[in-house]
Parts: sequence; C-alpha cells; structure tokens
Amino acid sequence: MVMSFAARFRQGMKAAIPIWIAFIPSSIAWGIAAQNHGLSLDEVVLMSAWVYSGPGQFAVLGPLAESKSTLQVLIAGFLMNLRFLPMSTALAPFFRGVKRVPLLLSSHVISASSFIVPYLQFQKEKEMASAPGDGYGNLAFFLGVGVTSFLVWVTGTAAGFGVALGFPPGFEEVLRFILPGYFAGLLVVEVKGWAMPLICLGSLTAAVAGAWISPGWGWLATAIFVATLGWGVEEWNSRASKSF
Repeated sequence: MVMSFAARFRQGMKAAIPIWIAFIPSSIAWGIAAQNHGLSLDEVVLMSAWVYSGPGQFAVLGPLAESKSTLQVLIAGFLMNLRFLPMSTALAPFFRGVKRVPLLLSSHVISASSFIVPYLQFQKEKEMASAPGDGYGNLAFFLGVGVTSFLVWVTGTAAGFGVALGFPPGFEEVLRFILPGYFAGLLVVEVKGWAMPLICLGSLTAAVAGAWISPGWGWLATAIFVATLGWGVEEWNSRASKSF
C-alpha cells in the first residue's frame, strides 16, 4: 500500500524527533559561539539558513574572527561541506522518477542527520519489500526529516544568540559534544555483521592519523578516507549478493 505524500511527510517528521532533540543544544551552541565572535543576529540566522552545516559553521568562525579574506572563509565552508556529495549520491537511487527541480530544492536541507535517518529507513524498506520504493514517497519522508530539522536548527541558532549573554564564556564547547554522541547512538543500533564495525574501525584509525596532520586538512583526509571505505564495502556487499 502506497502512502500519500502528506502521510509520508508526517512519518518523516516523527522519525526526525531525535534529530530535533540533538539539534536544539547544538544550534544554541552555535548561536552562543557566533555571538561571542562578534556576528550580528542577521548574520547568524542567514548563515544557519544558507550554510546549514553545524561543523561547517563552527569551522568558519575562526577565519571570520581573524578577519580572513572572503575567499578563505568560502573555501573552508566548501571543503567542510564536500561530505554532502557522497551522501546525496547514496540517496539518489531512492528518488527515482522524481523531477530535477524538486530534487534540487530538496538538496538544500540535506545534512548528516537528514541523510542517515532516511537512508537507514529506505534500506530497511528495501529489504522488506520486493518492489522498488516510490520515489516521491521517499522524497516526502526525506522532506519530513530535512525541512523540520532545518527549521529547528535555524530557530535554535537565533535563540542561542538571544541568550548568549546569560551563559559563561566557553559554555558552547560543552554543547558541541551532543551531536557526536547522537551519531554514535544511531550507529550502534545499526551494527550488524562485519561491514559497520569495519567502517567504524577505519574511521577511528583515520581520525587518529588525521590528528597528526594540520587541523585544517586532517578532518578532510579522514572524511575522504571514510567515505571511500564505506563506498567500497557497500559495493563489495552488493556484488557479492548478486553473485549468489
């Protein structure tokens, strides 16, 4: 039975509730940090709405505070957000039949959170169903996750800016551990077989090695390595399953 677009959207909203819970303290932390670095409320809200990337936004705070050139700030944000490319590629097969314009507009709300929750959901549905999923139905679920999470993030950053003066200096650093803990919880639930532990072990190894590289490039090298490893494992599993 195919669900309506609205019903599928509501299903995505329900799945996004854990993301909202993680985004609230993280977005407030960004608002506090941005205010402490001298950004105005308009700049804080516009950056959250336009960039929509917690790690990317935190990464450009340093260059902005140091009055780096616009090009340097843009490059820092661009490199940090390159991770969305393999995420979009992984989701694309689930949106077959959807026209390019809706996909282009929907791509703005992709984030690490709004990728992993729909991706895991689509994978489970794919394993349970013999027929391919409905592209527009999957898009509705993705938008239910992505749009609502986007609104929570932007609203939270504005709230963080407003209450920044009430927190002691450095408080935002404590809140930045919320998102890593949230992602760890999502991954633990999905640890089945050997593929996920292998990817996690590779991530840990790459992160340790990346710590010895310049901070500006360590995270990028780690992200590229982990994305390549994950893609390789998925391809190997896919080809192995077809051979039987």
